[in-house]
Amino acid sequence: MKNRTFIQPAERTEQVQEYYFSQKLQQIEGMRQKGIQVINLGIGSPDLPPAPGVREALSQASNQAANHGYQSYTGIPALREAFSSWYETYFGVKLDPSGEILPLMGSKEGIMHISMAFVNPGDRHGQQDQHQ
Repeated sequence: MKNRTFIQPAERTEQVQEYYFSQKLQQIEGMRQKGIQVINLGIGSPDLPPAPGVREALSQASNQAANHGYQSYTGIPALREAFSSWYETYFGVKLDPSGEILPLMGSKEGIMHISMAFVNPGDRHGQQDQHQ
């Protein structure tokens, strides 16, 4: 048998647990196997295809060479401006598209960023704000 070299994982990997939604999906599958009908409201999953016009626009956009790359981390200005306009129209809230809007890949990314921005190591619920 050849000598093997093992890479020691970082200590923080010992704290990694199974993804919460993975556990929930397993619970739902177990219920379904028992014949229980479950309506899953937890994870957004489209059940209808996009409208034909949307699919056609996506198809045309996929053929444009300029669209074959990573987008910037802040999204394109037109998208941020459209979000700003939508919030003002429907909620009466004026947002600065260049500094107050950040398109994300999903809600989990946003929750992580909010936590990183406002929660410090050791913070607990009900604790007086000591960071002012």
